[in-house]
Amino acid sequence: MRKTAEEDHGLATSLTTVDSNTVITSMYFLQPQQLYRAEKPYSLRFVPPEGFPRSNIALEKHNDVEIRDIRPRVGELSFSKHGFKIMPVHSKMTYDDFDDEEKIVDTYLREVADALRDELGAKHVHIFEHTVVPSQLVRKRHEIFPISTGKAYRYNQPTSMAHIDTTVEWARDMVHKLNGGKAQDILQHRIQCVNVWKPISGPVRDWPLALCDPRTVGSDDLEAADLVYHDYVVENRQVYRQPGQNWYYIRDQQPNEAWIFRQSDSKPGVGIGVPHSSFPNPLAGSDVPPRESIEVRALVYYGGDF
Repeated sequence: MRKTAEEDHGLATSLTTVDSNTVITSMYFLQPQQLYRAEKPYSLRFVPPEGFPRSNIALEKHNDVEIRDIRPRVGELSFSKHGFKIMPVHSKMTYDDFDDEEKIVDTYLREVADALRDELGAKHVHIFEHTVVPSQLVRKRHEIFPISTGKAYRYNQPTSMAHIDTTVEWARDMVHKLNGGKAQDILQHRIQCVNVWKPISGPVRDWPLALCDPRTVGSDDLEAADLVYHDYVVENRQVYRQPGQNWYYIRDQQPNEAWIFRQSDSKPGVGIGVPHSSFPNPLAGSDVPPRESIEVRALVYYGGDF
């Protein structure tokens, strides 16, 4: 159930006016379609047989999205209450190290797992994307993005579509795939899927990350969708634009400042994950360097034998 700012008496209440801490920009949202009553939204992450649509996801661009700078209030963010916060990062990684896949795996992913475990008081943190090519975790915006070059990019590009990466059902399935016989014991306890996003150079002014307060998002604002790969499927949630959704970013984010944000949680009553998207920043000058960032997704376990 969506809360209004008046009902919340918290973070949203005092940040509802357009002022110097607010940018108005564009973002893509799921377009309402009668089709989705009968057919689940999907996107194939491979080239399908001829004549088979690669996706049925229809998006619409909204040019009036208000995104408030949370930096003046960043100390008030609570992961348990808001679903997102800034976590300080003390990394041994240099800028050049993020081009070294071995160092990403051996150093950065270990640092993230340890920091997240300590921050959340978890029993164990499982970085579940270690099986992919580590460089795919890094995003370096091509200088002409969002205009396509028509060629494959070396690095993933920013996402300009509001979404939530996972559902709790998918997270439970992933626990089974990653833990085999231990899964049943782990699932007797709370699990979360949490993202960790940070710049690898800064300050970030170009295409920063925006996060939506999940308390201002209703269940009707979301649509489950499938991202279909050759050998597995990821269930996520697409987002419909609705009045009252409150979006935030942190101005001039630095490499030692990592967003951590909930994507799914097995604890009853916690609520939905945090919708998020990058956005074109109207405060960025034409000479700002393209954004460079790294995002890690983790399963957070609060019980089990490790």
